[in-house]
Amino acid sequence: MTTRWRLQPQSVLFAIYLGALAALPPISIDMALPALVDIAGSLHAGASQAGLTLSLFMAGFAVGPIVYGPLCDARGRKPTLLLGLALFTVGGIGSAVAPDISILLGARLVQGIGAGAGMTVALAIVRDLFEGNAMQHRLAAITVVANVAPIVAPSVGVALLAAIEWRGIYGVMAVCGFLAAIVTWTGLVESAPRRSPDVAIAGLREQYRRVLTHRLVIGNILINGFGFGWMFAYVAGSPLVLLHVLHVRPVIYAAMFAMTGLGIVAGATINGVLASRGVGARRVLAVAICVTLAATLSLIAMNVLHLATLLTIMPLLVACTFCFGLAAPSATRGALDPMPELAGVAAAC
Repeated sequence: MTTRWRLQPQSVLFAIYLGALAALPPISIDMALPALVDIAGSLHAGASQAGLTLSLFMAGFAVGPIVYGPLCDARGRKPTLLLGLALFTVGGIGSAVAPDISILLGARLVQGIGAGAGMTVALAIVRDLFEGNAMQHRLAAITVVANVAPIVAPSVGVALLAAIEWRGIYGVMAVCGFLAAIVTWTGLVESAPRRSPDVAIAGLREQYRRVLTHRLVIGNILINGFGFGWMFAYVAGSPLVLLHVLHVRPVIYAAMFAMTGLGIVAGATINGVLASRGVGARRVLAVAICVTLAATLSLIAMNVLHLATLLTIMPLLVACTFCFGLAAPSATRGALDPMPELAGVAAAC
């Protein structure tokens, strides 16, 4: 009798698998960026309509976890993840064959809703299988994988656009979703400690109330939220500031963007090393928050004093992204630790 293949929680492959699930949303956004102009031309749509393919994907991604969190607590991690990956795959196929912009927008919304399962369920699985510094170390590994992927995604999108036009980009996304579903179906062992009938989807409000009124949980959620807010402000504002105000050449901007992305990876890597050496999450968070605050205030001062140049702001931006990578695993651990029975809901927040 042959033994069925299973993902082993302590293996590097398992960390890559969880990181890939968490990376589905940023990959699906960044890989499609180079195709927006071609999409508008091919489907006879305006630039603003093509841009909505990103906005609706992000809207779906924002809404999906609200349901996936309680669902994976009530019905298990594996079926919830398979549901999300199925929606992601169907959305990718629909995007690839869309005959007009309306169908494409609807398909991208479905794809975004599906993508929301990846990060939520991946974090809940980590909470199920690991404790303390071991959990923080695994969260750091997931952060590394999840942030390496978006760095290379735009380049992959450009290559696919040149080889098989914009529809091929969405086709590749659908294939990735399908392969992730196959790995999940065949290799993932259900990790939820118990499937509680009393933890029902009907109790959404009460579950979120319990999580969001827990001081330690909400504190760490806010730390992560402010960190992501800083990152979104940087991603949205950096093209305007660097390309149009400081007149940085596009190739240099691309290199700078990659450097700040690598800063996140470096910070998460250091976090994992510190966790393996027993350094407490609070100490790590304190350092990361203080450095981020100092660097952000310095950026504001540079602007007010008209001292902002490529050389003066670049080290500060890298410092902030490094601290984001340093803080995220510790803050996530702090949000997941106190309420293991509602790990899915906490992960959704």
